[in-house]
Amino acid sequence: MSRFIGGKGLFMFNGDWESGNLDKKMAGNAGFTLMPPAQQGGKRAAMSAPLTFGIAARAKNADCAAFFLNWVATDKRAREIGVEVGGSHPMGPADAYMPEVPADKVTASTLSAGADIAKDNGAMDFIANATGAIYAKSWTPQLQKLVAGQQTPQELLKSVQADYTGQLEGN
Repeated sequence: MSRFIGGKGLFMFNGDWESGNLDKKMAGNAGFTLMPPAQQGGKRAAMSAPLTFGIAARAKNADCAAFFLNWVATDKRAREIGVEVGGSHPMGPADAYMPEVPADKVTASTLSAGADIAKDNGAMDFIANATGAIYAKSWTPQLQKLVAGQQTPQELLKSVQADYTGQLEGN
């Protein structure tokens, strides 16, 4: 993000949680587009998950946490704060209030794209949610090896799959 915001990158791959940053730090100088489909005219797909939170099974004040998360997901002002501060799609019911965002903002583009993906049923959960460690301990280092030319895309996928299976088995 710092290299992109600093003008040292033509584009970057990231999530909608950076929309707020881009709107603040690059106002009017950044945009957003979905990746094209694998086949011309095909269906587009993307990782798409609203802000998500969980409550530990043994949380001392689980009822307070649940009350707070319900407020975040359903209260009009809470949803506005989520969009204004982070730029992400707020969690909660699909038909819940959505704050209006000026059309020239990156946030407006990412919110619109998320709605389009959802309509086409092309959304999959964020890959980091697959296991507790898959993103940090597998995807990130394996992608770095790919970019560095140390492995092929097929080797990357084979390695991540093995890591995923191992993590599910508790290894």
